[in-house]
Amino acid sequence: MNTRTLPLALFGTLVGMAASAHAEAARPAAAAEHIKPVRVEVVDEDTLGRISGKFHGADMLVGLRIELLSNWRTADGSMSAAGTLQIQRNANGGFDVQVDTRSNAQAAGAAGTPLANATASGGDQISVNGVGQVVQVAGDGNRFANLTAISFTPREAAGGNFNGNTASTSSSGNMIASVSFEGGGAKLGLSAPSGVLSQSVISGANGGIMQAARVAGQDQVGSNLMQLQLQTATMPALQQQQQGVYQALAGLRQLPR
Repeated sequence: MNTRTLPLALFGTLVGMAASAHAEAARPAAAAEHIKPVRVEVVDEDTLGRISGKFHGADMLVGLRIELLSNWRTADGSMSAAGTLQIQRNANGGFDVQVDTRSNAQAAGAAGTPLANATASGGDQISVNGVGQVVQVAGDGNRFANLTAISFTPREAAGGNFNGNTASTSSSGNMIASVSFEGGGAKLGLSAPSGVLSQSVISGANGGIMQAARVAGQDQVGSNLMQLQLQTATMPALQQQQQGVYQALAGLRQLPR
């Protein structure tokens, strides 16, 4: 475990993205019959409406956990990459940071076939503010899906094993699987001659969450999964009283003199 003082950019950006996911999920998306529909799983508006700065209703936001997982069975073999980043506030006013990254690429166990003289391009280069998902496929019998899930969980329920690696890369033949948590964000990519599967989290004012599948082939299977957990803890009674006093004083300042 690393204990360090981190800027709140990544924490705040992802909390904001949780709220924006509801609007993105409402947008219709056309999909071919052989492609699984894009899905976004979000919490209800009432829950999101109670997020305010470091607080969620009467609870404090004390941590964040983001998990990325991508799998792809291509005509050349199979690939997978997974990464987990957990950030929790500690008693010293800083953050405890835990990270885990793993990747795998194997030339054996191929599925599907390449598609001659066919290309799919551009889908993974789209830049968005908020949450974006793209499935761009040329060929028949392909099954690809994107899923982003956002949830609230008590800090005590969060756990898991972490290997401490901020990046991992594996390659086999012309296939590359990589994942990293660096530069205040996260990137995951699976690359093969027939295309790319990718996920990214970019922090900052122009940040966003993006999932993309760009493939030219037949009978191939792949998926992108991202889980975002906002961890909460009950606010101490004394702190609730202090918040009430601060709100009362703020209201008094609005009165005419």
